[in-house]
Formats: sequence, C-alpha cells, structure tokens
Amino acid sequence: MPPSSSISKLPLKPTLMPLQALSNNCTACFIALLTPVLEWKKLAMKAFANPQGLSTAFLYGFILLASAASTAESTVEVNLEAAFEKPPFLLELLESAASENSSAYFPLLRDIALGHFDFCLVDEEFYYTFLSTLKDNEYITDEAVLATWNFGLSIHEAAPRIEAQHQLWASTVYSSYHGDATPSSNAVEVWTDGNGLCIDERCEGQGVWYPPTNKALDNLPFDRVRGPADGQSPWTLYIDITDRAFGDLYLSWSERLIRNNIPFRVRYKPSMKASTAPLVVSGYGVELALKRTDYIVIDDRAEEEAGNAPQKKIKVNLESKNVADVKPLSTTELKNLGLNTASFIMKEKNPLATLLKISGDFPKHAAALASHNASSHFITEHRANRASFVPAGYNIVWINGASVDSREFDAYSLIERLRGERNLVNSLISLGLSAPEAISLLSHEAIADASSTDEPQRYDFRDEAEGGEVIIWMNDIEKDKRYADFPTNNKALLQRVFPGQLPSVRKDIHNVIFPVDLSDRQDVLTVLETIQAFVKKLVPVRFGLVPLSGTPVAVEHAMILYYLVDTYGLAAAMDYLDKSLPGAKANPPSGVIFAEVVEDRKARLDRHLMSFGEILQSDALRQRIQSSKSYLKRLGSDGSTSPIFGNGIALPKNDEWMQAMSQRLALDLRTIQQNIFEENVEEGDWLPGIYLKDAAFSRNSLIIPEDEQKILLFDLVRLHADHFPLFRDVPVFRPLMDEPAAEETTILLFGDLNNDANAELILSAILFSLDHDMTSITLLHHPDTDFSISSMTLLQEKLSRDDSGFGSDQKEKVGRFLTGALMSQSVILSKRAAELRSLSNTLSMKPSDTAVMINGRLLLLSDGTSLSSEDFNTLYNYERKKRIDPVDSAIQDLKLSSKLTGDLPLAKLSSLIALSSVSDIPQGIFDTASGPRTDAFKIWNSTFTSIEYGDKATAPIQVVASIDPSSELAQRWIPIIMVLAEMKGVHLHIFLNPKERLSELPTKRFYRHVLHAQPAFYLRGGLADPNALFSGLPKDALLTMALDVPPAWLVAAKDAAQDLDNIKLSSLKDGAKVEAKYELENILIEGHSRDETMGSPPRGVQFVLGSGDNPDFASTIVMANLGYFQFKANPGLYNLALQSGASEEIFSLDSAGTLGHSSKQGDETTRIALSSFKGATLFPRLSRKPGMEEYDVLETPQISTSDIAAKAARLADGVLDKVGVTGVRTGELFSQALNYGRMMLGKSGIDTTSLNVERKHADINIFSVASGHLYERMLNIMMVSVMRHTDKTVKFWFIEQFLSPSFKKSMPTLAKEYGFEYEMVTYKWPHWLRAQKEKQRVIWGYKILFLDVLFPLDLDKVIFVDADQIVRTDMYDLVQHDLGGAPYGFTPMCDSRTEMEGFRFWKQGYWKQFLQGLPYHISALYVVDLKRFRQMAAGDRLRQQYHQLSADPNSLSNLDQDLPNHMQSMLPIHSLPQEWLWCETWCSDEALKEARTIDLCNNPQTKEPKLDRARRQVPEWTTYDDEIAAVFRGEGRPSGNKDDGPPPNHVSSEASIAEPQPEASANPEVHEEL
Repeated sequence: MPPSSSISKLPLKPTLMPLQALSNNCTACFIALLTPVLEWKKLAMKAFANPQGLSTAFLYGFILLASAASTAESTVEVNLEAAFEKPPFLLELLESAASENSSAYFPLLRDIALGHFDFCLVDEEFYYTFLSTLKDNEYITDEAVLATWNFGLSIHEAAPRIEAQHQLWASTVYSSYHGDATPSSNAVEVWTDGNGLCIDERCEGQGVWYPPTNKALDNLPFDRVRGPADGQSPWTLYIDITDRAFGDLYLSWSERLIRNNIPFRVRYKPSMKASTAPLVVSGYGVELALKRTDYIVIDDRAEEEAGNAPQKKIKVNLESKNVADVKPLSTTELKNLGLNTASFIMKEKNPLATLLKISGDFPKHAAALASHNASSHFITEHRANRASFVPAGYNIVWINGASVDSREFDAYSLIERLRGERNLVNSLISLGLSAPEAISLLSHEAIADASSTDEPQRYDFRDEAEGGEVIIWMNDIEKDKRYADFPTNNKALLQRVFPGQLPSVRKDIHNVIFPVDLSDRQDVLTVLETIQAFVKKLVPVRFGLVPLSGTPVAVEHAMILYYLVDTYGLAAAMDYLDKSLPGAKANPPSGVIFAEVVEDRKARLDRHLMSFGEILQSDALRQRIQSSKSYLKRLGSDGSTSPIFGNGIALPKNDEWMQAMSQRLALDLRTIQQNIFEENVEEGDWLPGIYLKDAAFSRNSLIIPEDEQKILLFDLVRLHADHFPLFRDVPVFRPLMDEPAAEETTILLFGDLNNDANAELILSAILFSLDHDMTSITLLHHPDTDFSISSMTLLQEKLSRDDSGFGSDQKEKVGRFLTGALMSQSVILSKRAAELRSLSNTLSMKPSDTAVMINGRLLLLSDGTSLSSEDFNTLYNYERKKRIDPVDSAIQDLKLSSKLTGDLPLAKLSSLIALSSVSDIPQGIFDTASGPRTDAFKIWNSTFTSIEYGDKATAPIQVVASIDPSSELAQRWIPIIMVLAEMKGVHLHIFLNPKERLSELPTKRFYRHVLHAQPAFYLRGGLADPNALFSGLPKDALLTMALDVPPAWLVAAKDAAQDLDNIKLSSLKDGAKVEAKYELENILIEGHSRDETMGSPPRGVQFVLGSGDNPDFASTIVMANLGYFQFKANPGLYNLALQSGASEEIFSLDSAGTLGHSSKQGDETTRIALSSFKGATLFPRLSRKPGMEEYDVLETPQISTSDIAAKAARLADGVLDKVGVTGVRTGELFSQALNYGRMMLGKSGIDTTSLNVERKHADINIFSVASGHLYERMLNIMMVSVMRHTDKTVKFWFIEQFLSPSFKKSMPTLAKEYGFEYEMVTYKWPHWLRAQKEKQRVIWGYKILFLDVLFPLDLDKVIFVDADQIVRTDMYDLVQHDLGGAPYGFTPMCDSRTEMEGFRFWKQGYWKQFLQGLPYHISALYVVDLKRFRQMAAGDRLRQQYHQLSADPNSLSNLDQDLPNHMQSMLPIHSLPQEWLWCETWCSDEALKEARTIDLCNNPQTKEPKLDRARRQVPEWTTYDDEIAAVFRGEGRPSGNKDDGPPPNHVSSEASIAEPQPEASANPEVHEEL
C-alpha cells in the first residue's frame, strides 16, 4: 500500500482508529494504540520502512504526535466547518452509494425501512453494516467502485445534496403550507400530485397533504423517482429516516403507490433528532507562508568565481526536529536545488512518502537537500525526457490521457472525473477490450490529431450559382485605387508583420461575407462603423454584404440598397444606410431620405433611373432578392441566426465575431504562405482556391453548426442497454449485410411515422444507405402521436414513384422492410409504450419532434423539417471525418478489431470515444473541456525519474503526473495524488520534473492538504473530524496563515486566539498550540450572462436570488467583463430573477442557463439547485423588451414613489423654512405616510411591490481593509477618529475574509459605543482574473478591482481610508466634494519634503515618461462616485487592464496605486487638495497644520516602527488607543470623551499585540505593508 494521501491530521486522540489501519498491518496499528505515547514513534518508523505497511495517513499521525509529545513543541492546528449542520451519517452512506449505483437507492432505502440498521449505535457500526449490505446484496462489488464510495464519504460529497433538501423543506414546503417552519413530527409526509387523489381510506391522519399543483417543485435535480415514466406527476414522500416510525410508514406508503402504479419521489426533511454540530469538511489546503524572505538567499557568486564556494556534503539528513529558523542558501546551493531534491527523493526506500514529507515542509528541508548531489543517472534520464515532451519544471496530470486543469484538481471535481472515466472504460470493456487496451484507444494519436488539428467545414461562398449579383462588395483589393501601393506578387505575403496583422498585398486572398438585416439597427451599425472602418484603414480583407429578407421592411431596404449600389455606387448606398438608420423599431424606407441621397449625385453610365416607387415595384430587383434568398438558403443562413463566413467557414455572429475572424484569417494566411514557400502555386493562381478546394457547395446548420458545442452526443452503449427490449424487438434495415456485428454506422429515425415529411425522411435515409456498406436503419414511432397503418400506403406510394431514386429490385427489398417495420410498430406501441416514452425523455423530445441519430449523434427535427439523401450523405461524411475514421484508424493500429464483441461494436465505440472528448460539465467561456487525450508520455524513460503504484493490467484509471517537487503547485497536488495511490482501480505513474536552474527559493511556505481516501473513526465509533496539523515549524520564522480552497468556497476565520497573520511560535509557551477554526460561510453560485438581443454582456443588470421564504435572499450586479456575476449562497433551491426597477423594465430573463452556455432544450427554467461543494455555474440568457434596445440599465432614470416622496419632502421643507417653521422632518412624515399606504393596500390584496422605498444609507460611507491584529488596532483608531469629527451618520464597510475573529466579535461593542453602522462585504476573486499569490497583493487587488460589485447599486459614494490613518476633519466634506465628472478622486503624492527627492520614483524612469506631467496619486485615501464609476464601466476597464499588465510579474509593484495612475488617460483621476492626506515621509512639517488626515506610511530612510511613529507624530493616537482599550475592558469611555458611541471584546493593550517586522516589497519606500 502506498503512503498516505496527506499529512493532514485527524484528531490526534488516543481513541483515533482510521480505517486504513485495518489493512495488512492492522495488528501493529492496534498495538500502537495501546502503547504509551513515547513508543509510538518507534513502531511507526518500523512500519514506515515497509511500503506495504499501514497507510501513512495514520502513520504520519503517529510520527507527528510522537514528535510533538516527546519535544513539547508548539504546533499549529486548523479545521474548517461548514455553515450548515452535518447530516445523519446513514443518509450520507445511502446517497454516496446511489452516486455509484443509482439503481441501488430504493432497495437500500427499503433495507433501512426494514430495520437492517436499527441495531447500529455509532457511525462505525453503520459504516461496516452498510458496507456488508452493499457487498452481500451485490449493489456494489467492484473494489474500484467501493474506493470512490469511500472517497465520497471521506469528503462528505453527499452532504450538500442532503442539506439542499432540508432547506427546501424548511424554506418552501413546510412553511408554505403549515404556516411556520416548525419541524413536523411525521416521519413520512406524503404530498400528492395536487389533484387530491387518495389511494384508499387510510390516507386521512397519516401526514397526507393535498397542496395545489406547484410546478416549481417538480423534477428537482436532487430527486430520486421510482415508478412508471408515463407522464403522471409523481407523489412526493418527505422522509426522516432517523425517526422510529419511518420504517412502517415508508413501507406502507411505497407499497401502496407501487401497487397502484403511481410514481413517487423521495426527499429528505430535517431530522427531529439531528445533531446541531456543524459539518467539518475536508478537501482543502492550509498554508503558512514566510512573511520575511529577503534573508533566505545569500549571494556568493563572487566566492564561486574565486573558487571558494563551499563543498557539498554527501550525506543528507532531513530536518526532523524543531529548528529556529529557515536556513539561508547561497546562490550556488540554490542553483541545482530542484535537481538535487528530485534525485534525493528517488534514492529513498519509500520515495512517495519522502516526496510528501519534503513538499509539505520544503523551506525547512531546502538547506539539507542542497547538500545532496543529483545522480548522473537521474540527470541524464531527466534531460532525455524533457527533450521529447513537456519542459522542465512543468506540472501536469493526465487521467487516462486527458489533462486535468489545475483549477479542477480538487477532491470534489476529481471524484466526478474518476466516476466518469471508470464508467467510460467499463463501457469499452463491455465491447471486448481490456482496461489497458481501452485507455490506449482513448488516448491514441489518431483520435487526438482529429480533435486538435481538424479544421471546420468550409463552404463555397461565391455567388456564381445565383447569377453573381447577390453579394454587395464593400471593396475590391485588386481593383480599388486605395490599394494601389500594395505589392502584387505572391512573395510579398512572406514579409514580416506585427503580430495580429495581415501582409498588405494586392491580391484577393481573404473574404468575409456578412449577412445583414437592414431593418436591424445593430447590423446596420456594424456595417457603418466596423466594416467601413476596416475598409478605410486598408485592412487587406474583402468584405461583402448579403441582405437578409426575413421581414417586408428588410426586403424593401435591400431593394433600395441594390439599386443605389448599381446606379450611384457604394458611397450612395452607405449614405442611405446612415440617414435611414433604424431606431428601436424598424422603419420602412423613406422616399424623402432616398431623394436626399440621390440629389446631386451622378448616375453611372447606362443605368436606368427609377423613382422611389418604381424601385419597390421592380421585378428585376425582386428577382435579385430571390437570388439572395437562394444564396442564403444554400449556405444555411436564412434563419433567425445567420453566421458570418470568413474564408468560407461559418463563424457565429456575436460580440466576439471579430476575434474569431482574426484568428481564422491568421490560420489561413499560414496555409497560403506555406504553399507559396513550397512553390505549390503560380503567380496567377486564385489564392482562395487553396483553402476552398474541399469546400462544400451547400450547408445545413443542423448537420454542421458553426458552434460544435451544439452537437448533441449520446452514449450508444448505455442507450441500448437501458432500452434493450425495445431495440431487440424492432426490425432493422441492413441493405448490404446480414450480421449486425459488421455495422459501422447505425441510423435511428424516431418520430411520427404518419406525416409526409417523415415519409420523405425515411426514404431519403434508406436511399442513402443503399450506397454505403455497413449501415443500418431503425424506425420507431413516437408513443404520443397516433399511429395509423395508412402510413404504409403513403410510403409505398412515394417509393413507387419513378423519381423516387430507387431501382426496381431495390424497391422490392425496401418495400418488404417497410411493410414489416410498420406492421411491427403497432405491437411495439402496445407492449413497449413506456420504454418508447422513456427513450423520448432521454432524448429530450417533444411529441412533434423527429429524432435522427447516427452513431449517437442526435439531430432533432421540428416544424416539418426533413433531410434529403444528399443531407444524409453530408452528415455521414462529416461524422466519418470527425469521429468514425479516427476511431477506425486507431483500432487498426492497435490491432483490436478481432477483440470487439456484441451488437454494433464499431458504432458504439465511435459513440463512446466521441463522448470522451466532451465534458459533461456545463460548457462556458472558460469552463471548457480539456484538450485532446494523449499518450505522448509513453516515450519517457522511467528507470531513475519516476514512481509507480498500482496494477496497470486491471486498473480502469491510469494517472500519469509530471511533478516538480520543489514547486508550490506540487504542494497541493501531491497529497491529492497520494489519495489516488491508495484507491483500488487506480494505477499511478509520477515523473519527477524539476527545473534545471533556480535563482530563488521556489516554495516559501509550509503546506498541509486535508484529504483522506476513506473515512476514519474514533475508537468509540464516532466519525473522526479531519484537520490540518503543522509540527516542527521554525520557531523564529514569522508566518501568515491562509486557506487554499476549491474555487466555489468562501471561507473566513471563525475562531482563533492568536494573530493568524503574524504567527511566531517562539512567542508561545513551550507546547502551546495555535488553533484556528475557519468557517465555510458560503458556496458560490456564479456565471456569465449575455444579452441575446445585442449579443453582448448586460453590464449593470441586477440579479436577485430568491428562496422559498425569502424572495430577496441575495442580489448581485453583472460585470461587463464576460458578463460575470456571483452569489454567495449555501445548499438549497433558489430562483433567479431580475431586480425590480431598470433591470426588470428593460430585460426579460429567458433562462438561468443551468445546462451550459449554449441554449438547450429543457433549460428554460430559472430554478437553481445548489447541491454540491463545487457550487453552481449559470449562463443566464436575457432579451430586451420591445422598445428597450437603446437603454442602459446604469443610465436609465428611475422614478419611484420614494423619489416622489423625497422631492415632495424637500419642497415642503423649503416652504416651511421660509415661513420660519423649523424642526419638522417632512421626509419622515412622507415616509410614514407611504408605509401606511403600503400597509393598507396590502391588506386590501393590492400588489405593493412597486411601492418599495429605497433604503436609507448613511451620510458618510467608509471602506477599509486590515489584516493582522496590529492593523486592526489601527483600524479601530481610524474609525474613532472619524466619529470624533462628525455629527453625520457613518457606516464602515470591511472586506470580511481578511479580518480576524476577535475583530469581528469586537465590532458590535465598538459600533454601539460610538454610534456607527458597519457591514462585512466580500467578493470571491473571479477564476478568470489573474490571481495574486502574496496576501498583501491580494489585499491591494480588493482595494481597487471590485468597487463596482462590492457595494449596493443605490450607494452613491464611498471613501477608502487606510487602516493606519488618523482623521482630523469631517469626512462629510469629502462626500460633498465635486469630482468634476471623474469616477474617483485621489490625493497626489506630496513633494514638499525635499530630502526625499531621490526616493520619488514617479519623477524618474518609466513613470516620468509615462505620466507626461500628470500627478502620481497615493491610494491611502480616495473617494469613489459609484454611479459615475459604473456608468463609465470603470471596474471593467480596471480589471481588463490589470489582467493584461499582471501577465508580467514585475509590473504593478504597488497594484492599488499603479493601476489607477496607469489608466489616467482612460479613467481620469480627480486630484484632491493636498490637505486631504499628509504623510511625514513625503510631506513637509509645515504642511501638517493643514492636514485633514495623517497617514503612517513607511519611511525608507528611518525605517521607524509604525507604533513608535504613531505615538510621536499624532498626540491623539495614544488617547484613542487607551480609550478603546477601556471600552473593550467594559469600563466605557472617560466622560469627557463621550460624544458619539463604543467598540468590541478585543484586548488591544500594547502588550497583547506584538508588532511584526516590516516586510520587504518591490517599493517599500512608497507603499506600506498591511
């Protein structure tokens, strides 16, 4: 058995007994439990030497505990609790089993009801009894499946699914119909389908409810349904399996429902006996990062050059005891540290355990590892492997050849991937292959090449077939004078150009055809602004327009345009479009505008002039419109969504079309350049012919969509297995063969066989099959449409026609098949109607749809759409090229043909492999499937550089990893890989891949990952709570703690006595522990929204997330950046809606997009179920309401009753003031009147939602952030100084995740004493925005990057104030300050202290040149006009610029300052008067007397500690500090200081908080560290 998955610590109590201990060396483990603590280490080390010994998750606990006990060292322990309660363990066992085998759910639930587990008293007994039940009843027998079941239990994978149902009960079901949320005492509550149906007389008095039909509660994602899928609405059983009465009630009800053939579903209600303890989770990492790293590397290059470099030692002993600090390394030692580390690991007896040990504590072991000399064998093999594939130092993991995105390499994504891969391989095994053969086939290069290098289908975009007068060309590069200076020879295409540019050559090379609706404003603007701009800028691309004719108005505009181009030229046509630009509504052509355009224009020679009326009646122009229709129909562009054609390739016409066009033309340019370089073309050749040689003449978008993600693929193996009797009984047409095993292509036609379109479809398919070997056709009639034998007559009539395309002998054979197939439909409908309906549901069909499936590829035809035999031929050729031929090539190369067994093996194989390249995760902008599978790593040598575990011959999962053991990413990956090593059915192969040369310490943190392969239990049987343990840490090192969590988690510190931002173990008593408890506060619901009308993100739109009892559970704002948004939520059922107001007035919410970025049938819902630790990703689709095409949510004036009340109040106050009446607050009176009116209307049953009163914000809103007890102490002083100088209302806003638990607990006390409001806000750093690693830089990012989404949309202004500032003015003056239209105002850096001139970097080098006289501003204080900020899309621009600049790690040294200063030309900064911020470092002493705020910024000359500087510079600082301390002690403020309000339970005496040493930064003289 391999070493443990992690060095995280289960609760180290003498009663701990992990399941892993019950393996080969169970006896040794049990003896260890009974052995005195001081003997544990000896036993553990003995087992450690045996790689087949006990699992080192348990072993490592022994070692760490023994070490801690024997040395009384200080340790750090961390755990993470969810914000919801842990569910009954038996429910987790049940749901986890159902995740592996869904068919076992109801039998297992029946076993529970029968009392099979009633004797179990503790979790461990439940576990082993359940495990025996799974095996004995053969619900799960495969050891690999049991491994993922165990893994799912260990990470509590099922807990969110259970909690979501509990929340549904509490928030929606019970409270809606019982009147309150008090838990019901019924063990089983039965809810009918809403019709009041009762099975028998026993319904009454047994918890039966007859609610009205509520479609919102139908078919929820977490439902488990039993019974016939015949269209009946299932009954719902809400159950509590912990209740004693559950068994009898459930058995009674389920048997009655089954007996009466009524479907029912099961949902969970909260247990009456449930524990109130929170769920302790795993699957996350904990880091302790070194805060000071400047001393770690010592430059000894001079000594090295002089030949005095220290000699390396040969013997290496890893540090196992406590060390004082991290030992510094010389640059010489550092240089080969990566190679030395990897080589050392490989020479150890248990390299996997050594890899884990070194990685987790790398800074501690680095000095020892540097003294090891890498072996020549390792270096030689490593370099040879790097030369063949993957560069040195690159970390990558492949599972069955598919690379895993680092963002998805976490426990919860991993378990889903493992199940998917195992099911895929098992399906291939069912076709006759072994596991290694299946994996070799999946990752074969022929299949990979087809996925990665195959280009999209091209189409002949020329209009010669339609007469040559369809396309309106905007330019002609070979003839227009504007291109006269372009070179004309082909060799000019080989000239060097800037990236993204095309060579300027006077040749017809690139052609872009743009179908345009001339009645659509956006289309016309694209022509006038974008395409004309391309032409005017001499971009060497030929643009053509083809008018769409979907509406009469569009047709008339097209006729006018054709006439103007022919008669007066292109300039006249563009003038007409400009003058008749449609508004919100399409305007018909105007004779006035036409006359204005042609006036004073000279017609071309030999052109027949027509009046406006004659043009609209012209038969010639009507014929031209008909030609354009034929052209667009031929290219499949006559529908509502027509693509653009770039060099013959269909590109989606959306807001990204220019980027797609640019990429396409660049790829085609390379092809043409290669042909020119290889002299494959002559000078006079038409160059587009190079890429059009295989172009199709016509296009059917159903067959070949421009977006291949819209292709629907199904698993033929599962489809046939799930509906085996159906496919067994139905007749199959095999025109050229007798044996089904030889079939390569199978076509299913499923729909209403009576209608005329489907009769044509059937004959077209059969006609196609007669020309193709190894093809079969199956016919099925849809059960929800009437079947008549008259369809046989219809088919026979069409077949017998002379123009049917069939020969006489073929007609006879086809006729016999049709007769038999149609005769059998009646029998199938009578016997297999339920299975037909199930198949229809599986394919998401409507009764009116017709399904055409070829090898698992599904086309859904509707509205009488049919396919011709030519269409079938196109479909067949496309599928052969994309999916069938690559599989066939791989099978032949691997010599697997003879091993395939069963029906349709080749068709099923191509179906499975096609699906293997498609992620079942919703596809979006960034969440795309991984690249093609590969087996390129098989050429690597593995003798000296790799570690291998598992049985490759039988494992359905093969994991290959390239790991740099000295990297930070490896710290997170290695523990996860170790879990895989412990699992049955997994073969693991790790290649160590270090960097050859290092110039800095690559890993500056200690790391633990909390993860185990299976659950563990205490000796008394309780389920053990996982946590992370750090021991042996350098006691003098200054460390900062952070959690490394899955992308969808929002966590914050909940409880800790010490300052987690400044941990120094030497300051603790011997043996003292640092204990930190974090809380998983929320799981994200995030997504990317788009405006379907305009094709762009709907920036500024507000979404509201509602639950059953709270329609305004959460709200958020949509960014312009990719339409991104996020909600903070927890497991439950929610509904997505638009916020009332401008968002709701302008937009309609068409779908929440729960099934992916592309629209799919069945995703029209706005209901969202959050039932996974992975969160939920949505892709909402919005459309604009008629007449709202030009409105902007952020600029639309809103008039509400509160606005009217406010205006009336101001008017009344003004009148009263004039007559001398004061002291009356009419605003309050109006507000009270409004509320009273709302109440009365509500009592009358009138909807009052439109009478919502906007919430009242404080007069002054201040935003700040702090991390660590010292800065929180300063933050308290800053807040008190603000309150001391104003009589206005104040609210403070804090970024929650950086604050300590003690600060958050103390806030209510401080707020009450000093009379201010406060609110904790946060925003999860979006996954698509380049992240920062250092905590300080993360904080800087939060200061500037998310201002538009952190605060409520109705908040006007917010002021940022650094935590270490002291305020000496009324901040309301800054609220009132006029920013002159700028989105924000900053104070310029002071330059009055002349002795600091040499440190003013903004006056020299890059910044001096860049600013061009503009001031450089400091970010310690700034004010933001949030409305203006959002209107200018300032947040989106800042994020976009940040993302570009941060690609260079050396840029944005002071992120929060450099970014806004760098963008002054795009986002102007209003410079605040200098008096608003004084800092001793930069400002003169004379300026202090005018200072409104004082900032304690660092001084690079004196390096004076911040506390000393505060006491010296600011006399009132100590007064505030002492006053706050007295408040926290409960003594209150001195009476002379009471003019506002107080603070929290946080001891802020000077002795209690040690000031950390300042950390080095890129510009320490400019920007202080938090």
